Amino acid sequence: MLMTFDESINACKNIDDWKFVTSFSVGGFEWTGFSKENPNKLIIISSQKTTILDCDNGKLENCIVDYDEEELIAFCDKLPSEAILIAGQYGGKFPEVTNQGEQIIIQETTQYIRTVTFISNQNKKTKIFESYGLYICGFSYNGDYFMIADDGGIIVLKRCC
Repeated sequence: MLMTFDESINACKNIDDWKFVTSFSVGGFEWTGFSKENPNKLIIISSQKTTILDCDNGKLENCIVDYDEEELIAFCDKLPSEAILIAGQYGGKFPEVTNQGEQIIIQETTQYIRTVTFISNQNKKTKIFESYGLYICGFSYNGDYFMIADDGGIIVLKRCC
């Protein structure tokens, strides 16, 4: 049975040791990327604008981003000393396993329905997505933040314990 965006949000809110930070829609979503130098920062590139999200408090701020879709890197004026790896529907990838033991499993049927299962470090499995339109999901490089983006929007979580 397919999940709605709201059902994905509710599922994400029930992952042990993780806290829901924010969810919002993004018109014309294209790319996103976690900073390695500032792991709580996530840039979001859409056809309408570019923003940077503080994954600790959910605050969005407009920014200027130059990016290369072939090299899958971006440069953001708010993070001037870093080339940020980007990922989206057409390429790139985020870590699917953390050093603390969590992981996500992404499965796809022949009908292009994708299922994302979040596995906690206690091996508890939570289905957080099952539908069409998954763009990208994964952990920040330090493993303390998680994001999932689909055609409904973006959901962001952070480690709480």
